[in-house]
Parts: sequence; structure tokens; C-alpha cells
Amino acid sequence: MHTNEIVFQQNRVVSYIGWKPPKLQFVKLNVDGASNNGKRAGCGGGIRGNQGEWLGGFAKSVGDCNATIAELWGVLEGIHTGRVNGAIGYSLIKRIRSMLDMAWNIEIMHEYREANTCADALARIGCSLEHDMIFYDDCPATIREVMLADELGMTTPRMIVA
Repeated sequence: MHTNEIVFQQNRVVSYIGWKPPKLQFVKLNVDGASNNGKRAGCGGGIRGNQGEWLGGFAKSVGDCNATIAELWGVLEGIHTGRVNGAIGYSLIKRIRSMLDMAWNIEIMHEYREANTCADALARIGCSLEHDMIFYDDCPATIREVMLADELGMTTPRMIVA
């Protein structure tokens, strides 16, 4: 080890991560973005009730951009139906903030990837679209197993900082 290297040792524990339903009288919107090596990107999201039931969803192509911009598109599209690089990201954040200022009762929180598998699958569908957006009244057949795993309370172990 060189003298200018600093070693941080963090305590990590195993946590079992899974999708959790929203509180009574609420719905939950999970969104995600995906990008194929900074090129063809997509976003997607699903709205579910407090029993895990499917209420609607979407997948959208957002063109050529990175995953961060695709995720911001997912938030904007999900709400409509920080630090960001570039004017596109700044513009999206301004639009998201204006929607959050409306008289809605909204809680925003980060979810680990393991608790966001449906939205991730929808975002990957968005990557394969040709400048389109698809709305899903019913859960797409391609993600039914993922949604069922969520409804059954399936979890995945993940090492997290204690």
C-alpha cells in the first residue's frame, strides 16, 4: 500500500430486498431508465395498488442518452400520466419539480434495483422501441413472473452499509 492511499472499511450486512406495497389509500409508481452503452435508451414504470395489483404502466424510447437521463425521463413520464450533466437533464428536473409542486401527496424514495424489477423490465422494453411510447392497461406478459414474485414478497439478498 502506498502512503497516499486511504483505506475505508465499512461495516456491511446482508439485507433482504424486495418490492413493498404502498400504504392504504396510496398507489405506488416505480420508474427506471436504461441505456445500451450510452446509446438507445428507454424508460418505464408501473403503477400498483396496496395489494400489489397492476393499475397501469408504460415503456418509452428516449433516444440516444445515458441511463441517468433515461431515469429522469421515467420520473417525468410516470408523474405526468440534484446534479445532472447537460441542459437536457436540467430541463427535465425543472419539469419534474414543477409537477411535484402541485397539490399532490407524494413521497419520493430510492429503491434498490432488487425492489424495482418491474420498472427495470419496462425500461428495457423502452430501449427496444423506435421512438414510441406504449401504455399498458394490463401487465405485459413478459413481466408477469416478475410482478408475481413481487406480490408473493420474494426477496433478494444484498450487502448494504450498516
